[in-house]
Amino acid sequence: MPARYKMVGAISLVVGGAAVLLQYIVTPLSGDMTGEDLVAKVTEHHTEMGWALALDFPAMLAATSFLFIGHLAHARTSVLASTASAFLFLPFVLSLPAAMGLDGLAFLAGSEPDKAGMARLVDNWQDSPWFAISLVPYLLLQVVGSILLAIALFKTRTLPYWVVVATGAWPVLAVASFESGVRVLGIIGYALLFVTWVVFAMNLVRERASSPAEQALVTA
Repeated sequence: MPARYKMVGAISLVVGGAAVLLQYIVTPLSGDMTGEDLVAKVTEHHTEMGWALALDFPAMLAATSFLFIGHLAHARTSVLASTASAFLFLPFVLSLPAAMGLDGLAFLAGSEPDKAGMARLVDNWQDSPWFAISLVPYLLLQVVGSILLAIALFKTRTLPYWVVVATGAWPVLAVASFESGVRVLGIIGYALLFVTWVVFAMNLVRERASSPAEQALVTA
């Protein structure tokens, strides 16, 4: 992989990981909230919801980050690593419209005087079939894909074991936080994501080119 692509990957990993962690910390939303609870919470913490909405955009770098992590796990030659990358990348991309739409709707609800009407709209949004179709596979495949990715990374024997374990553990904690509403689990999970992604970024930049053609691109 050319050096310029590695730098793009490193930036995606660091910025994307930081955005995901910061977004979870600042967002007033937690778990599976009803429309009424969500509107009340966002109205009370409208500024925080604005920051969470703004962080949606740098957090989208997580999509490309999954591909670069897959590269480190040898996705080009490993069926396990390529499958894990697909499980992480595709559901994440498909879930973006539903997730970002809910964030935008929540932010608007914080300043809308008709709280009851906004609560019904949020409930309708969250109860819609397409929202469930995009969110449920994302949560499930995020866990499965990360565990498969951790196994693939373990097989490469190029990263510390704690990084491999954290790669499989962070989505379990994130999903547990979503289901239980216990925010500390999510904070720990996304903190592990950020730390491991920084390690991935460092390894990506330090990675040597694997062929004479790539060596030429690196030194060009």
